[in-house]
Formats: sequence, C-alpha cells, structure tokens
Amino acid sequence: MKALKAEIGKQFIMNKKEKKSIFLSKMEAEFEKIANKEMITVSDGSQIKILTTKVNNTKKESFNLVVIPGWASIVLGWDEFLMRSKDYFNVYYLETREKKSSILAKKSKYTVDRISSDLGELIEICQLAPKKTIFFGSSFGAIVIADALCKKKIDPFLTVLVGPPEKIDMPPIFRYLLFIVPAFIYRLFAPIGKFWIRKSKSESPEQAAKYIRVIDEGDAKKWKKFCMRLAFDKYWDTYAGIESRVLVVDESEDKLHRTKISKRIAASIKNSELVDLKTNEFTHSAGIADFLYEEIFK
Repeated sequence: MKALKAEIGKQFIMNKKEKKSIFLSKMEAEFEKIANKEMITVSDGSQIKILTTKVNNTKKESFNLVVIPGWASIVLGWDEFLMRSKDYFNVYYLETREKKSSILAKKSKYTVDRISSDLGELIEICQLAPKKTIFFGSSFGAIVIADALCKKKIDPFLTVLVGPPEKIDMPPIFRYLLFIVPAFIYRLFAPIGKFWIRKSKSESPEQAAKYIRVIDEGDAKKWKKFCMRLAFDKYWDTYAGIESRVLVVDESEDKLHRTKISKRIAASIKNSELVDLKTNEFTHSAGIADFLYEEIFK
C-alpha cells in the first residue's frame, strides 16, 4: 500500500512538472527563438529592444518590415504573422519604450512624440532604405507611426495601420483613476490575475501563456507616466497631416475596433486606401502577411 501511494505521489509530481514544462514552452514565441535580439540606444540615452530576421529571398528584391505593436501587445500575439512575414521581408519588431523591456534614461520624455522619434532613429541606426521599408502598426502602434509620418520623421514606401484609434482606448473611469491610483497596486494584483487565468479563465495553455505574458510584461510605472500625459489626447489632426501612402485596415467584425473611426481616419489621409480584413484574428495571422506581400509585388 505504501509503495502504491509513493508511486501515485511520484506520478503526480511528474505530471505537475510536465504540465509546467509544457506551459513554459508556450510562453516564448517561435519568432523569438529564431530572431536576433538587441538593444538599440537612441538619442536621449534610452535603450529599446528590437527583434530582427533577414529574408532569404533571391527571386525578388528585399523589403524591410518594421512592426510596431499595440500598447500591451506582446510578440506572442503576433507570432503567426511574424513567422510568415520573415519569409517575405527583413523583419524589425520594435518593442516601444512603454514596454517593460526598455531601459529609459532619467531625462526620457513620456510622450508619443518621443516614441515616434525612436522610429526615425531606428531607420538611421539599422540603415534602412526608406523606399524599401514598410511600417506596420496596430492600435497604439498606429498612433505612434501616424505621429512620425505627420512630422516627417519617416518616409516609408508604404504604411499599414491596423485598427487605428483616434485616442488611447481605456475605460473612461481609468482616465481619472490613473492620476490617483499608485503603480504598486498593479503589482499587488498581478499574482492573483495569473492564478485566475491559469485555473479558470484560459481555454488552452497557449491562451493562458499569452494572458500571463501580458501581465508579466506590463510595466505599471511606465504605463502610468505615459497615460498621465496621453489620457485625454486625440489624434485626428495627426492622421490628417499624413501625406505618404497608407493602407488603413478595418476589422469590421471585431467588437473592439470601430469601423466608423477607421473610415473617418482613412478619409482624412490624402493618399490612403481603406481595406476591410474583417477580424482581429486575421490581422494577427499569416493571412495578412500574404496580403501585404501581394499588395507590394502585385
């Protein structure tokens, strides 16, 4: 009987370790495993993380694809898109300075203007030919790219703005609470959130891994400093000031993105085209990489 109990206990521990190992393997994106990772230093002394891959394509001339994700967006959420894109383009995935990975100088400014300056400096640091470069941004990333375009900090061959918002999306009450709620509150509730996700919220290890990485990579201190400066800003004039070629991607079947906003933004940009790719799932998939490749080489 004792031997049986010992064997059951051993199996329980092994199963627990195996589950943990499977879960941890889901925490890292395939793109992260193959990409070159480095920190680039920009003009204010801050360091920004960038993941890069080079395309092995001798049939057609190579284009650079600079990907600017959304506010709390993580590389794991873009993995399928990035893994297909690497077959078509030289990929530069930039983790902007509000992300946990950045090392900010004491004199760093917490503004969209400063983040968009990083994009212009990225072009110079990585020696990217502007007319061989595509900028791809989603949500907050679209705002940052729009600011860089409007202020002529970048002049790419093409820009793709996925679900561009007119302001930073957050519940209205948060716009006021962030001024009074200290950043450490986030850290207190993070472990509870992770436990809840693993035990009851997620449908699969892959989904749980994405949610937990969002929590792990959230930098409450940086988020608070940026949000306090950006919470009430609107960017209609920023979009209207863009002169270069832009594809505005609508996600008409996704509840979190509003078609009315996408249409208004597309109408305000002189040299733009509105494309409805229906869902957020598709705009994070290999399908949009195929679409983008065909758009350039059609």
